[in-house]
Amino acid sequence: MHTQEEDSSVFFSQGLYEVGLESGVYCYHCFAAHLNHFLELYCQQRYSFIKASMIVGLQLGYTVIFGFYASFLFMRTGHLLAPIVAHIFCNMMGLPVLSARNKGLTSVAFVAGVAGFLWFLFPATHPDLYNDRTDSCRCWHGYCRWN
Repeated sequence: MHTQEEDSSVFFSQGLYEVGLESGVYCYHCFAAHLNHFLELYCQQRYSFIKASMIVGLQLGYTVIFGFYASFLFMRTGHLLAPIVAHIFCNMMGLPVLSARNKGLTSVAFVAGVAGFLWFLFPATHPDLYNDRTDSCRCWHGYCRWN
């Protein structure tokens, strides 16, 4: 039977604590980075608490989704330039417009864009395109050899 002290030493030695702590610190920074937007909306522009919370919640949501995407790009390509270019492009484009006069045409273009993005996501980020040092491993960082 293991004691609680032995279990915690295994927990800490495998780095599980650090992953949890880093995730918590990341979530805090995402929240703190958007807190100024909430304060601006609520205090200066006199939005209601609920409306300001919903706007900042949306900002936080798409920031987290983009963070996943930027991490995916970096892990797949092995280059920092890929997430930087994606960030610049997303900042230039902004959020998609979900309402327009020609709803049919806008909806078709939106669905075609999402389908194209998903269709080319893995082929366009294949590690062999960006790094020739894969050492008979499917990925540039060698995770497949960790088994």
